[in-house]
Amino acid sequence: MFMNSVPDTLRFSTIDPAAGGEQRRQGKRHRTVLLVGRVLRGEVESACLVHDISKNGLMARFTVAPTIGDRLRVEVRGLPEVAGTVRWVREFKAGVEFDQEQDLTRVFRLRADDGHVARTPRFTMAAVADLKLADKSRAVDLLDISPGGVKLGGAEGVEVGQTGRIILPDLQEPVFGTVCWVREDRLGFRFVTPLPLTSLSRVLGC
Repeated sequence: MFMNSVPDTLRFSTIDPAAGGEQRRQGKRHRTVLLVGRVLRGEVESACLVHDISKNGLMARFTVAPTIGDRLRVEVRGLPEVAGTVRWVREFKAGVEFDQEQDLTRVFRLRADDGHVARTPRFTMAAVADLKLADKSRAVDLLDISPGGVKLGGAEGVEVGQTGRIILPDLQEPVFGTVCWVREDRLGFRFVTPLPLTSLSRVLGC
């Protein structure tokens, strides 16, 4: 629970959901969302699911439980990596106070400042996956992943628009999708249905 000296603008973003009524009244959530975030503790990468966010902080469910006082960098759609401090923890849920106020209008825009569609953070990978297109299976390099798709390498002869499935590391069920771009031996494979956080965390080894 925060001390009385903490300003209300901070409380309503990182409020502990188990706190009493007075703190909850002072700590109204700014936005209720479900955004997949990328978390960095030093150089260790993991994922989180953001439930509430404000210009001063966020509440999220983490795949790797943080500790009060941890220094994190969190990236969500529309924002760069934002540095912050963990202020409370309840099992795998935690409140993070940002070092600096953030412009939340960027989080809820469909397009970024450069005009491109705002994307969920991507997680760097170095693994092998099994891709099947047009009844032909091949081993491909898994270069990065997001809930919506993967970037793959080592797949010559693939064409945009081909449909198929991919077997990702530590997932038993295939994930179906479509080739959305091809550049030399690299391609983007967009999932038909976004990966849930539990599946994404298994692939990331969290």
